[in-house]
Amino acid sequence: MIKWIYKPSGNCPVQSEGWFLGHYFYFRARGEQATIEFSEVEGGPEVAYYILTKTEPYMAGWLPKWVCRLLIWKGCFKFMIRKRIQKL
Repeated sequence: MIKWIYKPSGNCPVQSEGWFLGHYFYFRARGEQATIEFSEVEGGPEVAYYILTKTEPYMAGWLPKWVCRLLIWKGCFKFMIRKRIQKL
């Protein structure tokens, strides 16, 4: 479950922050890509980083908010899989 600090908002960049599985995440869509990074604490060192999508030049900053939410869930799913694999 995502605990939102704030949901996707703004344009160029679209940004969002929250918590997932006890880790802080920061999402940003700008330029040609949307990315998400995870850390153990807000402002802490990055423990995972994913490029979620690539777009035409300068279009990522104008992605619809609903698309950004789907991309955030995609990043959270990738992070969850990584965490489970590390436990094996």
